[in-house]
Amino acid sequence: MSEVEPKTKLLTLADLDGRTRAAQQVKTTMSAIASDLGGDANLSTGEQQIIRRAALTGAMLEDMAARWLLGEPVDPGLYATLSNAERRLLEAVGLKRRARDVAPTLTQYLASKASKSATTHSNQESL
Repeated sequence: MSEVEPKTKLLTLADLDGRTRAAQQVKTTMSAIASDLGGDANLSTGEQQIIRRAALTGAMLEDMAARWLLGEPVDPGLYATLSNAERRLLEAVGLKRRARDVAPTLTQYLASKASKSATTHSNQESL
């Protein structure tokens, strides 16, 4: 007779206590990314899965970075691999580069000109 092997129980994040800093960081990151994308109600199940994976990868990268800063050895190849995986996951849910407007507003520009004019006028009077 053959022995029947016991079934493997798959763990999920819901099975964990969730009180560790790492678990809290993952939860916070997941919430922040979901919020950036319009909230959980606007996300498909697939997008939620990708966000979860990105947050977990981010937590692993944070751990590796902290260990390296403490002087512990870290596998740079694994760090680079995880960094690239995190970037790809975030791109998959909409991470994109955004141009930042660095031009001053009209009000800021006029205030700057007025300030420079007053400084120049003040310097000429003191001569």
